[in-house]
Amino acid sequence: MKLWQKIFLWTLLTAMLAVSTLGVLLLKNNFKSSMVRQTQSTLSEHEYLISNINNRIIAERLRNGSVLLSTKDISNVLKSIFDNSSSKETTSVALFNTAYEVLYNNVNVNISDELIKSVSSDNLTAKQIVKSGHSHYLIIASYISLERQEFIFVTATDITEIYDLYSSQLDYAKFLSICLSLLCAFILLILVKLLLRPLSNLNNSTHLIANGDYSKRLNIKTNDELGELAQNMNIMADAVEENVTLLQETAENRKQFINNLSHEMKTPLTSILGFADIIRIKRNITPEELSEYSGIIFEEAKRLKNLSGKLMEIITVGETNLEFTEVTASSLFSQLELVFKPIFEKNNMKFAISYDECKLCIDLELFKSMLFNIVDNAVKASSKDNTIYIDERFTNGIINISVRDEGIGIDKKELNKITEPFYMIDKARSRKAGGAGLGLALCKRISEIHNAKLIIESEKGIGTTVTIVMKGLEVDEA
Repeated sequence: MKLWQKIFLWTLLTAMLAVSTLGVLLLKNNFKSSMVRQTQSTLSEHEYLISNINNRIIAERLRNGSVLLSTKDISNVLKSIFDNSSSKETTSVALFNTAYEVLYNNVNVNISDELIKSVSSDNLTAKQIVKSGHSHYLIIASYISLERQEFIFVTATDITEIYDLYSSQLDYAKFLSICLSLLCAFILLILVKLLLRPLSNLNNSTHLIANGDYSKRLNIKTNDELGELAQNMNIMADAVEENVTLLQETAENRKQFINNLSHEMKTPLTSILGFADIIRIKRNITPEELSEYSGIIFEEAKRLKNLSGKLMEIITVGETNLEFTEVTASSLFSQLELVFKPIFEKNNMKFAISYDECKLCIDLELFKSMLFNIVDNAVKASSKDNTIYIDERFTNGIINISVRDEGIGIDKKELNKITEPFYMIDKARSRKAGGAGLGLALCKRISEIHNAKLIIESEKGIGTTVTIVMKGLEVDEA
């Protein structure tokens, strides 16, 4: 059973029960009030009949000139009063002596002995309601004294009209309750549908999201719990879509990484296996050929070693225990100058290093590795007699370390891809120089660890500038 059906049925049942209970209670209260008024009226009539009987007995005694009337005479007085009385249509009477013998009775219902016997000089009046067929009677019995004798006087008043009215009101209340329930059901159904329409939309939208449509958003603008739920669902959908996109990109990058790795390893391995096989099976190999083939195998094996080393650096960087220390710019660049000098001399290149004195909070070995890779790329992209400029500036607590070359440059379309693993602009040139497209990917990872920003600017045919932007500290003056 759906939620709207549960709400509809339970609300309707509760409303019907409340209305029906209230109606019945009101009718019962009205019936009870009617019975109280009827009882008081009947008691008044009962007293009036006793007074009337007393007056008629006095008149009969005076007319006969008797001192006291006998029991038979009293019975005859009652017959003369009630046998032809118009009141007998609604009220009938009976008279009993103290031995409970009937002296007069025109009551059409059975008068219980318990009622008669409950009347005494201590308990002067007793009441009882008796049902006879479809009629109801209010029986009142009282202890009276007539002509110095004790009697029990009983009146029976027809109160069927009150019960009939109560019954008809109950029937009308049932009919009205059914009509009101149908009307309430119709109105309630419309209200429930309208109020729960956002929930239905919410359910449909979440179903689409659950089936993979992460771009779906809930358009519910209500200022209630459903509106808050829709907003939270949209936030969740944004997070899920972002995570799914990230996972897809990660999976695609990983796939591309594996494909590139396989390709990069396949080329040197093919060369190594090929030339090693030639050396193995060729009988009449000259020393020159042996030297050439061995040199090729050596270079390709060295390339494989460099490739595996770079991969291990990318994989393990940041996972080992990092040691961040404060290093002065003069200490850092003096160490780099010693490392770079032989490289530049070997390639017949010039270099210029300038820096502002400051402090860097870095993992020294990782940071030197990043700068070495940047400078190495600059060397590979440059020609003989070119100059590579290494410049560091410290301004307002920010350090800018730039490495600028006068090499071939990079097309602007390639700039956003060059930090991806294995990406090479000129693959033939890069492989010839011993590269595998991993240097800048490693530099990007190291810069992230140092909360630094890596900015690459280049122009085709003019050169490339790689800038590291990070926070620094001033050197304490002695």
